[in-house]
Amino acid sequence: MSEAKVREESRHSGTVQRTSGPRRSAGATHPGYKREQNEDAYWADEQRGIWVVADGLGGHQAGEIASKTVVEEIQRSAATDRHYERALQRAHALLLGDEQSTANMGSTAVVVAEDGAYFHIYWVGDSRAYLWSPGAGHGRLKQLTNDHSYVQMLVDSGAINSTEAASHPNRHVITRCIGGSTNPRLDIDRVSSPWHAGQRLLLCSDGLSAEVESEQISAILAGNSDNRRAADLLVAAALDAGGKDNITVQVIDAPDPAPTSVQKWTSRTGKALHASALGLGSRGTLAVAACALGAGAVLAAWLFGII
Repeated sequence: MSEAKVREESRHSGTVQRTSGPRRSAGATHPGYKREQNEDAYWADEQRGIWVVADGLGGHQAGEIASKTVVEEIQRSAATDRHYERALQRAHALLLGDEQSTANMGSTAVVVAEDGAYFHIYWVGDSRAYLWSPGAGHGRLKQLTNDHSYVQMLVDSGAINSTEAASHPNRHVITRCIGGSTNPRLDIDRVSSPWHAGQRLLLCSDGLSAEVESEQISAILAGNSDNRRAADLLVAAALDAGGKDNITVQVIDAPDPAPTSVQKWTSRTGKALHASALGLGSRGTLAVAACALGAGAVLAAWLFGII
């Protein structure tokens, strides 16, 4: 789909919101065809080297409040201490303490923060970060984050395989989020790496990753060096696939000049499964079983046919 077609589609189905101007990165968001409003949020500050995508959960205003709270706390940290894990913890505490909040109100988050020649990724939930590297064909697309989801838990346990996961009826149920429970503890996972020449990062909500195959994502990034066009075409691909959820993307180029470091990846993850589990059947109305149960209990419930 061309950029002109994307704009034409948006006139009939909602508004594609974009960052503007020639930049090293570009973002776009669209409500999709099935949602009345957009509960995703994103923000970027290239000067400070910080990008975030948040996918609100709970339906209607609750999801919007949750994702906005995440973005506001990241903005606060960008302007002060740059401790983004603390920012996500603050957002979690704020959502748990909000008088309007219920167990149905939460958000995922994926954050990229640069530190010289390195980037660090922090995430909670199933919003993703991918690293695209140039190479033969459409280059190489690597998923850097690991979904905190019910289906990923089943894959990790060997209960189902990746092919079954792609069509599993509970593939949108997540096992960790910001807010969304009464548990004050929040595990945040992190991975860090040096940049290399020609690389690009993609941040996205599951409105993209659940609908568009990795091969198509990689082809779009390989064929479109302009980040604005790449972001628009990624949104268009998700719309072409049905636009069943809110869609948000950010595409980020490696700094120029690119660093020459060849150090390896470092990572630090929390518990693979956490008791502040949030389950969403439709990512709007909460299926409270996974929220009330610990992640281990969720797996047991599945094995015994309860969910």
